[in-house]
Amino acid sequence: MARTRNALKRQKVATVESALFNPDVVFLLATLLDARDLCQVTLTCQAMGGKQAEYNGLSLAEDAAKRQFERASVWERSCLPKYDDEGWIELYHHLLMLRSKLTFDQLVGSNIQYGDDQSTVRYAGLWTSSSALCSNHVMRAGRHFALFTGKGGIGVIRPVQINVADEFSPTMSMFWDYLRAKRTDRWGDSNVHCCTVDAAGRCRWNDWTSYQPTSGIDGFQYGAPIGLLLDLDEGTLSLYQNGQMLATLNDGLSGEHCWYFSSGASVSIERGSAPEE
Repeated sequence: MARTRNALKRQKVATVESALFNPDVVFLLATLLDARDLCQVTLTCQAMGGKQAEYNGLSLAEDAAKRQFERASVWERSCLPKYDDEGWIELYHHLLMLRSKLTFDQLVGSNIQYGDDQSTVRYAGLWTSSSALCSNHVMRAGRHFALFTGKGGIGVIRPVQINVADEFSPTMSMFWDYLRAKRTDRWGDSNVHCCTVDAAGRCRWNDWTSYQPTSGIDGFQYGAPIGLLLDLDEGTLSLYQNGQMLATLNDGLSGEHCWYFSSGASVSIERGSAPEE
């Protein structure tokens, strides 16, 4: 009798595992989890995390992430070419970030804090250099448009993790060696590591080796919302106000970048579409 009960129990477990651990169920599960949770599943569940010969050497979770990515729009896939050393779960994470609200995920320095939510940051207290980076929203290819409302320095920077305490700005030479040491192959060949426009309409790019000339922008309106279009297909960063393109700030960009804010009163960011040219 005990053997019969144990056999029935094993049969039930096998039936449940067969129902749970099949590609279609895992694919549906992936729609309910973010990439971080999906990755955790692969670490805690051998049935989902182990490589399967029938899925081209992918795990069930990786196969589910791959299938999710293959359903992305043409624009989304154009923004996310897959790296050779990149797994499908990592790529799926970037797809989810591309679909999400822009947020400043990294605040660096002692004098900056969030506003109503993580899409708004402001300076607080003493006037020392601090920065905010959208470091989880990495742009590697395609066209990306963001609208900034407020006053301060804004632009693009390499998606680096900064471990400093009191103050930070990527335009300060004291940090250049530190920043260059974080270079990866995903930066590409370009030496444009940071490109900034300040609240007065002055633009400067930076290779983190020497100071570059500052240029002004004709027609710039102080305090008016600023739209930035990063076109990594063309390698350009362009500035818009009131629906009109005022200037191409730089034409030598390639590799990974993210949006950032530094040195100003406050700013909010939102994702948008570039005005028709």
